[in-house]
Amino acid sequence: MTPARPRSWPEWPIHLVVWTLLLVKNVVTMYSAPTFQVPKGAVATYGLLGLGYLLLNALAFYLPVGLVARPLLTGAGWRVGRAAGGLVLTLGLLTGVRYGLEFYVFKPLLGFDNYSRNTTFTAPWFVENSVRFYFDYVLYGLLYAVIRQHLLTERQQREAQQATTTAELTFLRSQVNPHFLFNTLNDIYALVYQRADTAPGAVLKLAELLRYMLHEAHHDQVLLTHELDYLQGLIALQRLGTKDMLQLDYQVRGSLNGQLIAPLLLVPFVENAFKHGVLTSAAQPITLQLDVTATTLHFCLCNAKQAQQKDQLGGIGLANVRRRLALLYPQRHALTVADTPTDFRVFLHLDL
Repeated sequence: MTPARPRSWPEWPIHLVVWTLLLVKNVVTMYSAPTFQVPKGAVATYGLLGLGYLLLNALAFYLPVGLVARPLLTGAGWRVGRAAGGLVLTLGLLTGVRYGLEFYVFKPLLGFDNYSRNTTFTAPWFVENSVRFYFDYVLYGLLYAVIRQHLLTERQQREAQQATTTAELTFLRSQVNPHFLFNTLNDIYALVYQRADTAPGAVLKLAELLRYMLHEAHHDQVLLTHELDYLQGLIALQRLGTKDMLQLDYQVRGSLNGQLIAPLLLVPFVENAFKHGVLTSAAQPITLQLDVTATTLHFCLCNAKQAQQKDQLGGIGLANVRRRLALLYPQRHALTVADTPTDFRVFLHLDL
């Protein structure tokens, strides 16, 4: 089961709140210290003027996002030229919209003339004044676009990495060695063929293990008690396969109280010991010891090796475990594997 993606909140409510606050600020400023001849009682006039100039500010902010920043950040070929053209178009549109609002809306409809005291008003002056007055908002828009694109790229990279990691973990879990289960099926078949009284219990135990592998093992984490129950089931079936001659010293020290662990993380080591180890020698028993605290797990497994080895854990098994540990417990584990001609030792420390 993959973790749910964090919900991505829409941006528009934030923009709406910011522009609403700016509108209130502009209206209050104009009303408290007017620089033009509008009656104090014409509150609606101040609101409409503030809304109109807010529209100009918003255009100065958002037009560069699409016309200037987008070609630079996401375009291909002639990006600088397209961005420069977008900047010229932005400034031209701002100047034109400002002229239309002030001379065709504000002046005839609201009685507001922003240039009644300006004796030097000319077309070049108006263009220069518009560019200078709104260029700050143009820069704010470009800065917003750059930051937004950077955050978006980082989020996409994180999501891609998470998807890759999830897919890799799913693949690694699918590689859990089925060798032990195949051997167990053969042992159960022999019991059924012999009509042994232990056959029904063995089938039930195998069903429990398969249920765990098919359901619980697909979670990102499981209770450590469930994982150890699975190990106990493996051991019980192995005793069955060795006709109760398995020599194993298994100890769990510490309190099991809700600790979590990645599923099937310890299983490959135990299966490897059963596959390659000496199983029935009282002089060389397999030793499996787990020391558990509220936040740590120390796993120690030692087994003598059979004289004839078909293969080694160093194939899929050990590489699989190392990779899963790197993905699931980065900077939170220490794994030491000592593989000698006579024995195999595994020491694993986990910060749970």
